[in-house]
This record gives sequence, structure tokens and C-alpha cells, in this order.
Amino acid sequence: MSVRLGIRRLILVMGLLPILTLSLALSSYLMISQIDELRKLMTERAKSSSEQLAVLTEHVLIAGHNNTLAAITSAALEETAVKAIAIYTADMDIITHAGPKSDLSIIKMNPGETHAQYEYLEDGLLIAQPVFSPSLSSQAATPIVGWVVMQFDWRHLKIQQYQTLLIGTVLLVIAFIICVALTSYINQSLAADLTTLRQTIRKMATSSRNFHAHIPENDEFNEIAEELNLLNNAHQNELQELQRSVEQTNIDLRETLETVEVQNIELDLARREAVNASRIKSEFLANTSHEIRTPLSGIIGFSKILLKSEMEVRQREAIETIHNSANSLLTIINDILDFSKLEAGKLVLDNAPVNLREAVEDTLQLLAPSAIEKDLELALIIEAGSPEAVVTDGLRLRQILTNLINNAIKFTPAGHIKVSILSKQQGDENAEITIQISDTGIGLSKEQQQEVFKDFSQADASITRQYGGTGLGLVIVKRLIEQMGGEIGIVSGPGQGATFWLTLNLPTSTNTIKLRDFSVISGKSIALYDRSELQTQALKSLLLSWGLKVHHCTNIGDLAPSDYCLISSDNSADFHKLLSELDRSAVIITPYKEQQSDLAGRTYLSKPFSHVKLFDALYKGLEHNSPSRQQAVHFPNTNILAVDDNPSNLHILGNFLNDMAIRTHFAQNGAEALQQCREKHFDLIFMDIQMPQMDGIETSKCIRKDGLNTDTPIIALSAYLSPDNPSQLRDAGINDYFSKPISERQLAALLSKHLRAATSSTEQARPVDIKECLQLTKNRPQLAADMLTMLLETLPEQRKHTVLAILHRDFDQLSVINHTLKGACCYTGTPALKQRVLELEKALENKDTCETQTTALISAIDDLLAWQDAHDLGVVFDI
Repeated sequence: MSVRLGIRRLILVMGLLPILTLSLALSSYLMISQIDELRKLMTERAKSSSEQLAVLTEHVLIAGHNNTLAAITSAALEETAVKAIAIYTADMDIITHAGPKSDLSIIKMNPGETHAQYEYLEDGLLIAQPVFSPSLSSQAATPIVGWVVMQFDWRHLKIQQYQTLLIGTVLLVIAFIICVALTSYINQSLAADLTTLRQTIRKMATSSRNFHAHIPENDEFNEIAEELNLLNNAHQNELQELQRSVEQTNIDLRETLETVEVQNIELDLARREAVNASRIKSEFLANTSHEIRTPLSGIIGFSKILLKSEMEVRQREAIETIHNSANSLLTIINDILDFSKLEAGKLVLDNAPVNLREAVEDTLQLLAPSAIEKDLELALIIEAGSPEAVVTDGLRLRQILTNLINNAIKFTPAGHIKVSILSKQQGDENAEITIQISDTGIGLSKEQQQEVFKDFSQADASITRQYGGTGLGLVIVKRLIEQMGGEIGIVSGPGQGATFWLTLNLPTSTNTIKLRDFSVISGKSIALYDRSELQTQALKSLLLSWGLKVHHCTNIGDLAPSDYCLISSDNSADFHKLLSELDRSAVIITPYKEQQSDLAGRTYLSKPFSHVKLFDALYKGLEHNSPSRQQAVHFPNTNILAVDDNPSNLHILGNFLNDMAIRTHFAQNGAEALQQCREKHFDLIFMDIQMPQMDGIETSKCIRKDGLNTDTPIIALSAYLSPDNPSQLRDAGINDYFSKPISERQLAALLSKHLRAATSSTEQARPVDIKECLQLTKNRPQLAADMLTMLLETLPEQRKHTVLAILHRDFDQLSVINHTLKGACCYTGTPALKQRVLELEKALENKDTCETQTTALISAIDDLLAWQDAHDLGVVFDI
């Protein structure tokens, strides 16, 4: 009830508000206008009085009758509203004054002023009227003989103002009361009719059937009431019909629900069977694919060995068919295996630092033969500011790149393939990496683009017939990218080529191993010859990232003088012409077979090239020095504990240590190692980092806390080239780091660093140990020969770099070269070279002069090169 009263009052106020506002505005306007008009009349009257008084006093003032002037002022003071009168001379000296004392000269007269001056006071008006002399002619300026100053007081006007305000207010209140009365009457009448209508609607809402609305005194509302009566009748009819329909629908629904319930049970059983069948299928497919790959790898390997042997033409054709078929089958099985893993949700990403440029370069070099067959141009362009390395699954990233670039080569009959890498910084530790693979191939229509990422599908059936494939490649790529948290898409058109793009948000990495110090050539100049716009863009982006000043030209005669010279050619006819016109040492890049160097100081690289090889080719120059020899080392009466969860690793390490007269104790987990450390003191402990339950870091911390080996040197063993967090190893009490695979010579150098060695005889280490080569490659002669060949091919270049570095006292560059040789020796049996590398590494760590160790290293390189000239690797390894 109170709410209704409030609403009624609100309606009443809202109805009165416009009338009240209008009345108030009109009354205010009338009163203000009347007051202003009265003030204007008083002002005009005051001005007229002052002018009349000035005219009256004109002759008297000239005659100098001051008494008469006093009488005139006293008489004028009797006029209404005049408060005070004063007469002044032309120089504003007072002659006479009448009325209350007040400063009538407050009006400031400017020199030469001839007009009346007015000063509006708070409750009156002050007028200074000039008195002119009529004796002069009209052409001359009329002189002023005096001033009449009158002060008017308008206080009596306030009574009239108050009367006006009172009358206006009374009239306004009377009008307001009349409006309130009329509005209340109308509101009550409307409220009664609305109440009747509201009751009628409430009856309709409560489904009351027997009622009839009628409002006798209001025709408009009565019409509304009649319409409500009609609506009620129609509503009742509809309700009856609806009730009959609902009853029939309920009967049908009960029957349908019973049928649906039975179907749901059947569908649930079928779904469970389908899910279980899909899981069994995926697991079976993954296991079968894995089992097939093992014998298939053997077929491929032995077919490759057979292809290198002498055989008849028909036999070679058969072996080549087996080899190619096995490779095709392996590709299909790998796709099916990855697809099944993705389907089963068993694909786990292994995140580690990955160098983006190396990953793309490796992929391009792997697929280069297919591109060269079609005479396609391959180019890699990395945007400036992109991170050097990111943390991701390197194997899966290479798989994605291989699939996309291989597709681009497959569907591009002529032109080029361009790989672009762009990045956007996402905070201090993350970057949004975008990789684009663009080609000039056949392109895809809008409909084909929608099908290209679907399972077992290609653009159309003709694609499968013409180019082959299972249609799984892009599906696997899409799912891998989605699992990495990225996106993939395509921009293409028929006959316009295609651009596949993928975007990944990845953490950046700063602790990766740098194979070279590219800053050593920063600030130098290089002359670049390349007639291909795409290759020029790719080479410029790489060279500028090294800090080189690039001078590009498309005419061999326009090569500018510079520190380095780089020639890039794609045409075999132009290539020989270029060589004949070239008059300086240069690095020459061609899409043909790679060479080392020639007598003219030219180094050859094949496209696509590795940026590391290009850097090495530019930064070269070596001298020759004499050799030195090595002595064998033994460690008698030494006890070492080897901790590793892999029995094979323990077996290899034990054999190496036994050859050095070391007693070796083994532990296959951290708990077993702790137990042995509490019972026995060891001279040194080899600790594997990656172990289940208790890893090497935790085990080392426990050993340092108590027991007999708190001060024993602990050497970390890991498959990684360098630890991800060296400070973590130091905090755990680990003294040194040793990367797998284990090498006997490197092991001896490491032991010499931490143990007291006993030198045996002056036995000279051989340049090449065939037995060690085979051990490192698990008795695979072809692989051993290939690894040794790769090392031997790089030695002349490394020798020149070493001599140049020692001549220039560039120990940083010497450390880079030595680290490169150390990595190259890791999988080859070259004991003399390995020992010299370790000696130089130790000297560099101790900040020695390194001249003796460098001379010994160069001598070991010379011995290896001489051994190469005297031996045929095919005969040595019996291949």
C-alpha cells in the first residue's frame, strides 16, 4: 500500500512540476523586469535632474554668486531620492555643498573631459554633470566653468521591490494550490479507473473465468475493459485447447522416452566398444610400426653397403629398387607411427635449447638433392632481432620443417623455396616465432585449402596420382604444432604458389653452446657478388647479423676492395666465366659438388650452405710448425666409484679405467652409491646426472654432507654437451663435468687433472687407432670411415686458423678452434690429436702462453694428414 501511495505522489509531483516551473519562471521574469524598469526610470530621472541643475547654475556660477548657488543646492535637495549636491569649479574645487557629508569627488576626471560622468554605487547613483559657458562661438571648444555633482539614494526603491516580490509570491502560491487541487482530483479519478483495470488483469492472470470488467464513467477506459473481456474469453479457449494438446503430447513423450532410453543404453555400449577398439588399434599400430622399423632399418643399411660394392648391372638395379622401396616404406611407417602416437596421446615433447638457424639449415641441406634435381633455389632469411635459440623439441621442429619444405619442393616444378623466420618479443624471456615456407608451385584453391589438413587427404585425387604420398604429413604437422601450443595456416591461390605459416610462442635461450665467435669479424667489409635477388637478400641478412659491411654487385668487375670476398652463382656457364675473371681469393658458393680449396686461394661451398662453414671459409689463414710426442699415463693404486643406471655405460667406463690400472667400483643408483661412500673412501667419483629416483645432483649433495668422501672429487657424467645450469653443479659439490660418449684419451686427461698420474714408457700415440674408431661406432666400419673422413677434411682449414690465432695472440679464437677440434675428435679414434687438444685446453684454462701446446697440436694435425696420404680408408676399414 505504501508503495502505491509513493507512486501516486510521484505521479502528482511529476504532473505539477512543469506547471510549477513555468509559473515560477514567469513570475520571476515579471518581477525582475518590473524592478529593472523602475531602476531605469529612476536613472533617467536622475540624469534629467542633473542636466536641469547644470543649466540653472550656469549664469550664477559665471557671475560668482556663491550664496545663490547654496540656495539652489538646498532647494534641489528637496527633490525625491536626492541625497547630496555639490558644485565644483572647473578645477574641481568645491564651491558649495548640501546634504550629508560624503566625498562627491570620487569620480576621477580625465583632463579635457567634457561629458557627464556616472558612478553606480551600491544603493544609488553618482552623477558629475559639466556646466558649460555659453559665451563662445559654436566653432570653438566650449569651456567648462564648473561641475554639478549629485548623489541619488534609491533605498526607498527597496520597499517597492519587496512589495512586488510579495505580491508575485502570493499569486504564485495561489496558482500552485489551484494546480495541486485540480491535479489531485484528476489523479484520483484516473487511479480509480486504473485500479479497476488492474483487478481485471489480475483475474485474468489467476485464470478466473467468470468475470466481466465495466467502467461506467470513462468511455476510453471502458473500451479497454471490453477488449480485456474479449482477450479473457480467447485466452480461456486457448488454455482448453492447450491442455488437450499437452495431455496428448505427454502420452507420446512417455513412449518416446522409453525408446530413447533403450537407444542410449545401446549407444553407450557401442561408444565404449568403439573407444576401446580405437585405443587397441592405435596401440597395435604404434607397436607394429615400431617393430617394422627395426628390420627395415637393417634392410636400408645393408642395401646401402651392397650399393658400394662391385656387382652386376641387374643386381645393382635390384638393390637400388630395394633401397628406394625401403626408404619409401620407412617414410610411410614413420608417418603412421607419429599419427598413431598423436591419436593415442602418447607423444611427449622433449624441450631443450634449439638454434633456429642450424635447425633450418640442417633441414635444407637434407632436402637439397631433391631441390637441385628440379633446379629450385633454396633461401633462408631470418629477421633481425630474432632470438638465436629457443627452448622447444628440436626433433619435432625439424620434423615439421622437413615436411613443409619437402611438400614445397614436391609441388614446385620451377622457381624457388623461401624460408622466413620472424619474431615478436613477448616479455623478457619469451618470443612469438613465425616461420613461413613460401614456394612458387601449383598453389591451392580455397576448397583445397580446407581439405589439406584433414586425415588421409590431399588437395584432390590427381595430386596423389601425380605426386604420391599418404596425406598424413600435414595432419601430423598440424597436430604437432597444436601440441606445442601454436597455430598453422596457409595463404595460396591456384597457380600462385603457397605460403605455409606457423606461429609458436617459445621461451628464448641464452645458455646454448656457441660453435663460433662471430663477433671477431664484426666491422670488417665483404664484397658480395650475386645476381639472384632472393639469394642476395638471404646472404645480406646473415652477413649483416655478423656485423659485416656488405658491398653488393651484380657484375664481377664491380667488386669493391674489401676484407673478404663472397661469390654466389647458380648458373654453371657463368660459374666458369666468373672463375676466369676473378682476380682475388674468395669464397665461392655454387649449387654443385662441394670442394675444399684450390691453389688460387678459393674455397668452395655448395648450396644450401651452413653458416658455420661460411664463417670458417671467410675467417682463415694458417702456418706450419713442428711436432711433439705424448706419453702413456697410468694411475696405480687408485680406487674410483662409477655411478650410472645404464649397465652398458658402466661396462665401457670400467674397461677404460682397467686399462689405466685403476680399481673400479660400480653403483647403478644413488642409494647404492651413498651406501658405498659411507663404507669406503674413493680417490674419485664419476656421477651420472640423469638417474631415476635420486639423480646425480641430489646424490652428490648427500655425499658432501657426511661419510668418508666429503672431499673426494666428483665428476659429473651426462649425455649433454654442457650443463644447463653450471651453478647447480657447483652448489651440489661437483668438481668437473664430462660429456658422453666416453673417450679413453679424454678420460685420461680428466684423471690427470684430478689425480696424481704415473707416466709409463715413452710410447708414442698413433695418429689413428682403428680399434678405437670401430669401438666408438659399435663396429660399423662404414660409419667409422665416414666419421674419420669428415675430421680429416676439416684439418687443413683448422690448421691455418690455429697458426693465425697463435700469431695474432688471439687466445679467444684459439679456444674456439680447439673446442671445435675437441668435438670433432669425440667420435673418431685419433688419440694423438685428442691428447694435444686436451693439453691446449688445460693451458688455455690456466692462462698459459700456449705456444708449446699449439705447436704440438699442429704437429698432430700434420701427422694425421700424412697418415691420410699413406692409407686408403676403404682398405683400412675393409669396406
